[in-house]
Amino acid sequence: MRKPTLVFIDIDGTLLDSRHRIPESARKECLRAQQAGHKLFICSGRAALDIDPPVLELGFDGIVSDGGACAELDGKTIIDEHMPEESIHAATAFFNAHSMPYAWHCPDGMHATIPFLNRIGVWKKMLQYPRMRGSWHTIADPDEPPTVVRKGTFYIPDDGSLTIEDVQHALAGYATIIHGSIHASSDDNGEILIPGVNKGTALTAIAQRLGVPLSDTVAIGDSENDLEMIQAAGIGVAMGNGTAPAKSAANMIAPHVDNNGLAAALHRLLP
Repeated sequence: MRKPTLVFIDIDGTLLDSRHRIPESARKECLRAQQAGHKLFICSGRAALDIDPPVLELGFDGIVSDGGACAELDGKTIIDEHMPEESIHAATAFFNAHSMPYAWHCPDGMHATIPFLNRIGVWKKMLQYPRMRGSWHTIADPDEPPTVVRKGTFYIPDDGSLTIEDVQHALAGYATIIHGSIHASSDDNGEILIPGVNKGTALTAIAQRLGVPLSDTVAIGDSENDLEMIQAAGIGVAMGNGTAPAKSAANMIAPHVDNNGLAAALHRLLP
């Protein structure tokens, strides 16, 4: 009997195409892989409660969310990392001082400033998926951020006064700052992560828990927050639409997400 492979799949730009839809080819290949005995996991930078219902309805074997700070397996939370409060306060003070839209990923959903909600277009999402309305919360007092945070997401100022690298420098020692993946171009948004916590550490923890060697794992992603999982997996795959760093870290480059890229990767690696 063939050993199962653990497959960790990013959402945006990997499972979801440029129109934020799941290609039928990807849907079929995910089902085929599971029927063959392989285990498939969502591995996303999104908050756990901000994952689109159609994604969850595919029936994944587990979910890694918040850039690796949270993971669920068999309906149980097995990873739940929290950002130090001093890091939350330092970042909040910096974001407020520079009028930057931002959101905190928390166990009860996303806590965001009004400019962030408007920028990301969350209102349209609520109309599309009404059951997700309780997963987004407005930050009423910017000086009182939530205390339990798994990750943060932010936009740099529109006037070009800051770059992602400036934020990295300002918050060095408090948190890990990377380019974000909200849009195809990540120059205007970033992510704030718990140091030492990422998709790669989550992949490794799940493989160890299931007794599966890393050589029997596959990671498929497209952006900077996928780097560690691509590097940690036995086979790391970058999408054809992925960033240059993701492609450099990968063992294999799949076609563009809009050209059945995920399906092609799964078909080739899980025959």
